[in-house]
Amino acid sequence: MRPSVGIVGGGILGLTAAYRLLRQGVGVTLFERSNDLGGLVGSFDFDGRPADRFYHVVLPTDDRVRGLAGELGLGDDFDFRPTLTGFYDRERLFSMSTLREFATFPLLAPHDRVRLASFVLRCQRTRNGDALDDVSLLNWLRKTCGRRTVARLWEPLLDSKFDGHYDDLPATYMWARTKRMSKTRDAAGRELMGWLHGGYQRLVDALADRIRELGGTINAGVAVSGVAGSGSGVVGIAVDGAVQPFDHVLCTLLPPQAARLLPEDVAARVPDHCRYLGVICVIVRADHSVSPYYTLNITDRRIPLTTVVETTHVVDPAWAGGHLVYAAKYVDPSHADLARPEADVAADYLGYVERLFPKLSRSAVQAVSVQRARMVEPVHTLGGRKRIPDMHPVPGLSLASTAHVYPEIVNGQAVIGVADRAVDGILRRLPDTGIAQAA
Repeated sequence: MRPSVGIVGGGILGLTAAYRLLRQGVGVTLFERSNDLGGLVGSFDFDGRPADRFYHVVLPTDDRVRGLAGELGLGDDFDFRPTLTGFYDRERLFSMSTLREFATFPLLAPHDRVRLASFVLRCQRTRNGDALDDVSLLNWLRKTCGRRTVARLWEPLLDSKFDGHYDDLPATYMWARTKRMSKTRDAAGRELMGWLHGGYQRLVDALADRIRELGGTINAGVAVSGVAGSGSGVVGIAVDGAVQPFDHVLCTLLPPQAARLLPEDVAARVPDHCRYLGVICVIVRADHSVSPYYTLNITDRRIPLTTVVETTHVVDPAWAGGHLVYAAKYVDPSHADLARPEADVAADYLGYVERLFPKLSRSAVQAVSVQRARMVEPVHTLGGRKRIPDMHPVPGLSLASTAHVYPEIVNGQAVIGVADRAVDGILRRLPDTGIAQAA
């Protein structure tokens, strides 16, 4: 009899793990509370057209994403396009998309631009960020880029990303982000961004189909009430009080969510050292392009947004039914905008977009949607590498979530990497069968 694994969570991590385990001959049953699979990378019906709940991008270097898509027959369905990056400061828009624009960037003095270029080159050449784990991000930036650049550029961006709380971050945050993005530029210095036709939801649907073809079971719309067992071992998953036994359980929820399902003595073994960010995205579908940039960074804090992303510089507008603009704000999970009436949030955020791009007229707006999530991204603080949660804390249980993404930044590439690590560990811990030994 083949070993069995129960998986809690039907996002890209849980689905990838289920698919990998089934390919190794393991029996898999997956539980997802929502009726829809995909979690944060899923899509929704946006006034008759599909749209990503939150903006996502695939880079040419995302080999795990592209490799998984290739296994599912979708490998030829990516499009990559050069994109522009902009900044908004003091009621003006600036492009910073090419090497020439970098060299003349008006927010910084010439000497500071040289130091910034040196900083980017240093990040590219630093292969391993372990030594930066205990280094304060702000101190590191001041030392490498200079105090003027930190005050003029980095602090406003960090304030907008971390909702004002960024003094305890490690230098790995900026190293990992700069290193990831610097590998994607074309000969002119423009960033190459891509999408899978149909979005990540198409990858999610293909995974679900393949899981079922391989004999796996997906229980969507089913809430798990607990993980059964104790500190000596986990034995199954409880749904409506009834325990379904499994040889192993994989929980893909973030630590605060997982802790509510785990036995108390198990939860005590995996303390959570992260804090978390939520996000509000007001999505506008317009008749015409609103921004010349894929990403607009906002250093003028009179506009209280993190960024504005026009995804249809990469996503096909014909598929989207228009041009999609995401006005995004990352926030502390207690932020009022996560609970305010949708109409009020939509009105405020659309007003900010109109201030940034005055040529946008309300008559060009086809539809507006408010998408919110209270907990989307773990924040690892100084020394975070030493406090990454134990992925296999007790026999019969594995915990794998975006809290295990470090020092990488959270994205599809990194999440699939966590799924692969979790599967490797599970296969080594399954009952001593030919399947487990072969893995």
